[in-house]
Amino acid sequence: MIIFFGCTTRQKAIQFKPVGETEYNYAADSSFAVPHGKVWEERKKIRDSCNQNSYEANAFFMRTSDSFRLGSIVNMKTMQVVKNPDPQIFFGSSLGYMFNFSTNTCTVKKTVNIPVDSFMNKVVDFKIDSSNENINNELMNAIRHSTLTEIESGTWVNMEISDVFTKLLDTTTNAVLLDYKKLLLSPDNMILAKSSSITDLSFYFHTKDLLPQDLKNKLQSKPIVAQQPYLKVEFIYLDDHSFRIILFGAFQLTGQFMKCELQ
Repeated sequence: MIIFFGCTTRQKAIQFKPVGETEYNYAADSSFAVPHGKVWEERKKIRDSCNQNSYEANAFFMRTSDSFRLGSIVNMKTMQVVKNPDPQIFFGSSLGYMFNFSTNTCTVKKTVNIPVDSFMNKVVDFKIDSSNENINNELMNAIRHSTLTEIESGTWVNMEISDVFTKLLDTTTNAVLLDYKKLLLSPDNMILAKSSSITDLSFYFHTKDLLPQDLKNKLQSKPIVAQQPYLKVEFIYLDDHSFRIILFGAFQLTGQFMKCELQ
């Protein structure tokens, strides 16, 4: 009598591995800071002061309306999004939540040792008065020549892919998900697995000289809310040498990109 003993082969599963800072072409996207350069360190300082027990980020960028979605597949050479996760499929899964998230409010002020333009990755040209360009120029002059600039963040939103996300991809027979999985496993691509964003940002500008009288009068009249080209801004007078600018919006600041392999 011949007896056959059955054996099972363990099905390979998706494994995430952090992308090295030199593996992706950060220079192809101006929103990314050069690893360990001045902008990188300044953004990292703000993030670490408010998320001390958070993940090890391998990318520091600044994005607003063009933010990366969690789960976005990005080509490491072009830095272009190859595929975004289909929300109807991922969020409609019966397996559970695809993403974990947490929030925390931070009121720590930190000195910024780079220009605001560099921190925000945008040429800053605030307008406090729609009809008086001289006051606008005085405002920008005070910003450009401030002797001390501080930053304070609002609420941080931290998100990461959950185990349910990979379980769904490991077991799916859905054609759309299989296509997404194929792109995910390409050695040319990486996925945004973790992300941190700020809801609001405040900059405090301190000047050596007294604020010009007409700018001071404008700031003192009341907190001024003005719509700028890409966000809403509030200007607040503090004293004869200082003022605060609040930027309202969502600012995606940092993330962790991963490579995926079957093991």
